[in-house]
Amino acid sequence: MTTTLNEIELAARWGMSPKTLQRWRAQNVGPEYLKLGKKIMYPLADVEDYEKLIRSNFADIEEILLYLQQTGEASIDQIQATCLGGKQSRAHIQAYLQRLTRSSPPRVKAHMVLLDPASPVMTAIYSACADVPQVPPIEPTPSSAPL
Repeated sequence: MTTTLNEIELAARWGMSPKTLQRWRAQNVGPEYLKLGKKIMYPLADVEDYEKLIRSNFADIEEILLYLQQTGEASIDQIQATCLGGKQSRAHIQAYLQRLTRSSPPRVKAHMVLLDPASPVMTAIYSACADVPQVPPIEPTPSSAPL
């Protein structure tokens, strides 16, 4: 078993284009890699660690989304205090919320509110987007008796 993957192997593993991995390297995104001359190699342990990180981020996002669905709306401070054991930084919570607002379709919406009318300071309040509206059931209409 190999302990490294090349760019083509990793792209195939994740079902993406090698160009995406090239762009990620330029943006310092993705797993750690080794550059040996022109050859790019990804240590398998780093790839697996990155996969675990991504999976845990999705679990964190789902927890925030569930909280917003249950409460209706909340500020970053309320989400930070309640979700993820209160251990994630404000910046992490904000990054998760940005992912949710920018997803397609958006899963969270944000609006600005004044907490104190005497203060010019506003805060963002987040709420879960409603799912596709359900059509109310059609009640049967009384029909004429069959002949």
